[in-house]
Amino acid sequence: MPKQFKTARQINKLKITEAAEKLNISQPTLSAWEGERKSPSIDKLENMADLYGVTTDFLLGRSETHNQDPKQPISPKALPAFHGRPVWSAAYGWLLVNAADRLLTFPDGHSLPFSDIIGELYISSPPFSESDLPKEPPLSHSEVHRQKEIWVEPISPDSVLRKELQGWYQVKDRFVENEYGNRFYMDTYGSKWLAFLSVTES
Repeated sequence: MPKQFKTARQINKLKITEAAEKLNISQPTLSAWEGERKSPSIDKLENMADLYGVTTDFLLGRSETHNQDPKQPISPKALPAFHGRPVWSAAYGWLLVNAADRLLTFPDGHSLPFSDIIGELYISSPPFSESDLPKEPPLSHSEVHRQKEIWVEPISPDSVLRKELQGWYQVKDRFVENEYGNRFYMDTYGSKWLAFLSVTES
C-alpha cells in the first residue's frame, strides 16, 4: 500500500520546509520519503508520527485512521482559557494551568511561568468529555470590538460553569452577550474570559 507521509503532513497544514525543520532533517530527505524514493529509519518514522499526531500504521499505509490520540496543539496565548485543566508538554510532561497567576504547575508542586514555556503545548480530552477548545491565539481586546460575533471561553476552574457559558456571543459596546442573556463585560477581558473567531472542529 502507498505510504501516507505527505497526506499526514497536509492534514497538519505544514509546508514541507516547516515539517523538515521540525523533524530535524533536510527538505530533500523529506521529499524523498514522501515520493517513496527512500524510507525513514524507525526512529524517524516515530518522530514523524509524533509530529503529525498520527499512528505509524497510518504513515505506512496500513490503516485509514490517522488519529493517534485526541491531543491538539494550543497557542500559549490561549492558556488562560484552560484554567484548571491539564495540558501536555513534550518538554515537561503534564502541567496544570493556573491562569490567575499565569503559571503552569508540575505534579510535584513547583511552577513555571507562562513566559518560560519551551516547545508546544497540547490538551488531551478523553472521548465524550468537554468540547474542544480553540487552537488559535485569542483575539486582542481591540480585535474583539471589531467583531460582530465571537466564540467565548470563560476562564474558570469550574468545568460545569465553563461548559454552560462557553459559546457564540454578540459583541456590544461594553459587553458581549449570548442568546440566553449571559454577559461578559469588556473590562474583565483576559481575566474572566477570552474571545476567538472560531472553535476547533471535533
